[in-house]
Amino acid sequence: MNAIPADVALFRFLNQSLANSVFDRVMPFMTDFNNWRIVVLLIWAALVIFGKSRGRWAALMLVPIIAASDQLASSVIKPLVERSRPCEVLGSVRLWYGPEGWITTPAEVARSYKATFSFPSSHAANITASLLFLGLVYRRWLAPLLAVALLVSFSRIYIGVHWPSDVAAGMALGAGIAWAAYALFKRFVRERIEAAEVRQPEPDKPPSE
Repeated sequence: MNAIPADVALFRFLNQSLANSVFDRVMPFMTDFNNWRIVVLLIWAALVIFGKSRGRWAALMLVPIIAASDQLASSVIKPLVERSRPCEVLGSVRLWYGPEGWITTPAEVARSYKATFSFPSSHAANITASLLFLGLVYRRWLAPLLAVALLVSFSRIYIGVHWPSDVAAGMALGAGIAWAAYALFKRFVRERIEAAEVRQPEPDKPPSE
């Protein structure tokens, strides 16, 4: 898949025109899963320990949700499409290059920076699938969870490793998986939880005087 002119123009805007010192600090943090690992484990553990039946089922379902989104994006679609990343085909890309920090690639492409394919963004797919599903289960948290998913997805463009259409496709894939998982959750899990709550005996009431 070749770069679409509109995709190139939007990438240049998001990667270069929006560049600022705040984003330069925030986006590399947002994009690195290692920075989120402990938080994710704590949330998952909280769902299991304190979430009662709904939380435990939600935590259990997160495992196949993330596995499905990651495998579909990385192992199925990427090898089929074989799209190169913007830092591989465009010059003068602002690229977050790990320990070396921010670099600007040469005006003419002269070397390879990433060995993997670009379309779709597995980061966007995974974060959208997991957080949208949790937001649907816990509706009061839907807005902040989606805000985190959007920031992580945007960070992939800002650091120079994905086209905007990669991120859009990844988010669409993740959203589809999240909605399908939530439909299963409503159909099979929520009904069991509600039925179990109905069957629970009411606590003994003190005798009336």
